Amino acid sequence: MDKINLQLALNNWWWAILLVLIFNAARYILFPLIAYFICYRAGVSRLKKFKIQAAMPGKKQMRHELLYSSSSILIFSFILIIAYLLYINGHTTIYTNIGQYGYGYFFLSLALMIILHDTYFYWVHRLLHTKWFLKNIHRVHHRSANPTPLAANSFHPVEAFILGIIVFPLITIWPVHIFALLVFNTLVVVTNVIGHLGFEFMPTKLRNSLPGKLISSSTHHNLHHQKSNKNFGLYFTFWDKLMRTLQHENHKHQYTQK
Repeated sequence: MDKINLQLALNNWWWAILLVLIFNAARYILFPLIAYFICYRAGVSRLKKFKIQAAMPGKKQMRHELLYSSSSILIFSFILIIAYLLYINGHTTIYTNIGQYGYGYFFLSLALMIILHDTYFYWVHRLLHTKWFLKNIHRVHHRSANPTPLAANSFHPVEAFILGIIVFPLITIWPVHIFALLVFNTLVVVTNVIGHLGFEFMPTKLRNSLPGKLISSSTHHNLHHQKSNKNFGLYFTFWDKLMRTLQHENHKHQYTQK
């Protein structure tokens, strides 16, 4: 789609809002459901050795995760619609012509969004684990002590709102191409699904390598759901290491892969 057509599509507000809703529903529903079907239905017997916790979650947990994920989708969609309204009224730094800043800046802006989001997520996550927030808000998410991909967006509405508003500084601090924003938002969903997968497909040797130790693996976040007071990072382990909140893998948890 060229610059003119993209601009026309974005300025047709009712079409744009419909696309936001479709895109949001698709990414928040399809990714978790596909991962759930592959790991917990179609391939559960063959993938058993990759299961992090031996036990399988029950139907009550599934209903809980689906209910709160549904409310989160609506809240995230509302936030993106507000972002769109800000855009068409000229209050964002979103641009549509990639040639304006070039491909180098396109990828740089994407990296900056990931770094800023990782920092924001870590400290918000720490806040959510303070006494009041954990008891009244974050406990909704931690009811999934043995999480599935359906728990990736299972948040209390207040938590969903707090997590979602990161989009506003991302579209106002520095120029960001519309496609870089879409890639970033999709990456958020995929990372969340991997963190709540309940299965670890990254080989132990790779996780123990220098690059592997920098990345938040499925096991990394699964340990957070088991221990609750460690491993607060989203993409990377940098903040956990710096703030001494890193929970290393050990023999005490039920990870079964060799």
